[in-house]
Amino acid sequence: MTSATYQVGNPIVANRPTASGGAVDRYTIVPALPTGLSLDADSGAITGTPTAESVSAVYTVTAQNKAGSATARLEIEVRSVGAAPVMLSYREAAVTYTAGQPIAANAPTGSGGPIAAYSVTPALPAGLSLDAQTGIISGTPTTTTPTATYTVTGSNVTGSTTATLQITVQPAAVAPASLSYPAASVLYVTTEPITPNTPAATGGAIASFTISPALPAGLSLNATTGVISGTPTAIQSSVTYTIVGSNAAGSVQAQVQIVVTARGTWSAASPAPMPLPVHYFTATRLTDGRVLVAGGYGAGGITNTAWLYDPIANTWLPTGAMATVRAGHTATLLPNGSVLVAGGQTSFSTETAAVEVYDPVTETWIAVGNMTEERENHTATLLANGKVLVAGGYNHSGGGVTFTASMDVFDPAANTWTRMATSLATPRAQHAAALLPDGNLLLIGGTSKLGPLNTAERVAIDGSGTTLEASPVVGNVTVATTLPDGTILACGDGSANAYRYTPATSNWTASTMLGWRLIPTITLLPDGRALVAGGIIMGGGGVRTNSAEIYNPDTNSWTAAASMTAGRNAAQAVVLTDGTVLMMGGFSGTGEVATVEQYQP
Repeated sequence: MTSATYQVGNPIVANRPTASGGAVDRYTIVPALPTGLSLDADSGAITGTPTAESVSAVYTVTAQNKAGSATARLEIEVRSVGAAPVMLSYREAAVTYTAGQPIAANAPTGSGGPIAAYSVTPALPAGLSLDAQTGIISGTPTTTTPTATYTVTGSNVTGSTTATLQITVQPAAVAPASLSYPAASVLYVTTEPITPNTPAATGGAIASFTISPALPAGLSLNATTGVISGTPTAIQSSVTYTIVGSNAAGSVQAQVQIVVTARGTWSAASPAPMPLPVHYFTATRLTDGRVLVAGGYGAGGITNTAWLYDPIANTWLPTGAMATVRAGHTATLLPNGSVLVAGGQTSFSTETAAVEVYDPVTETWIAVGNMTEERENHTATLLANGKVLVAGGYNHSGGGVTFTASMDVFDPAANTWTRMATSLATPRAQHAAALLPDGNLLLIGGTSKLGPLNTAERVAIDGSGTTLEASPVVGNVTVATTLPDGTILACGDGSANAYRYTPATSNWTASTMLGWRLIPTITLLPDGRALVAGGIIMGGGGVRTNSAEIYNPDTNSWTAAASMTAGRNAAQAVVLTDGTVLMMGGFSGTGEVATVEQYQP
């Protein structure tokens, strides 16, 4: 009681304090209490029997420990005749309890004359009780009851006062039984609002949701409803998130996998156009970041010219011309920074075995020993030992088209070519090649004299032999790239499907592309995704497309990328040092494409 009127000669109801924070070591009071009353220094309780009248006065009680103190103010008056209680209230005047859960004791506060007895009507909910001396309501409700009003009366011999309470007892909390999200594995696109992912739950109602780890930038979890919403702002590989839904009785959890991709943007305004537009050429990023473009078909036929593109200066400069005109050749960046250019077509139905090495320091071409056979549309792969393995291709040396099964190995240290003792099980050209994790080589698809191939071939680089495997990748021309996990993504023009090869198991996993393309570019992006751009749309009347799409390895799915300005096939795409992709040249259907475009992933 913060205000009390006592009667001379009548023992008072003990007035006990409540305190929060650190434990109290000692209580003191100023000024001194009326005669006959005392403060217990240990408990802070005021007790006793007043013996003389005392005018109303304010007393300050201080609770102390070593760390500090707190105070409370009391107003006390002692009269010769008793005083009726003036006011009665409870700390919680409207409260909802849960059946089966102990309640926090609800204590009253009063003023005026001290209350000698308390009573309540109607009876409190089953399991709860009112202390007739202190007025404290406590206990554990045992049954559900609707909201009702209860009147507590506090009285002494002189009079009484009342307080009203509203008490509800709700059913015992039921733990949630399950939690799930309809979109448990999702692929989102930056800058595009997602469809809100709303959870479903069974069992008791979930009161709150939490998630770990933090969602991708731009997405959020509603802590009350559990809905995931927002607009992602940054690319992210697959992350598994754990969402926990809980109430007072328990919790459940669900997991959601989220991948964030982006469509990217193309800029045709910044890169300068090619000074000599070509297709079936090669483009190689040098160690200093410049791009070497060599050979190809131009408006004047097959060329031996070479150009250097400087991304920083945005300029094209001619560099030394090759000794041999060529298209359909290969270019391989060697460990010393030079570029090996091999084979290709020099004129209609004429191929070459000639090989040249470009020195970027002197910007000159140096002839090296010829391959053992003329070939075009072959593959040339840099091996882990620094040598280059050239495989397959075709030539017209016998009067008709001859597909070759031979393989040649170039040794940069000796500038020599050696024919491998073993040959391919199937002669092939226009195939794709990729290094395997064990250092050997995989050749995929392509074509032969019998038409498109449905095989892949493992080549042992030590010359011990080849292993032929079935392959779902079918088409006249196959393109491929190696993903960061060592799997190989390949697609041909035989269908709109792409396939991912797992070297350890020789398994192929299919995915459906957004376009069925002939001779597009395929480029591994720095973030591990793959960009496929351009090509001829199969079944579309030979139209060169400007569309592009992104392969998302974490979901084995394709997302539309931003479109180029120009449609093209037989172009070249090179990743620059800043992670952007430079798209050059190609054929539009009516002529070579001069436009150079830059893709920002």
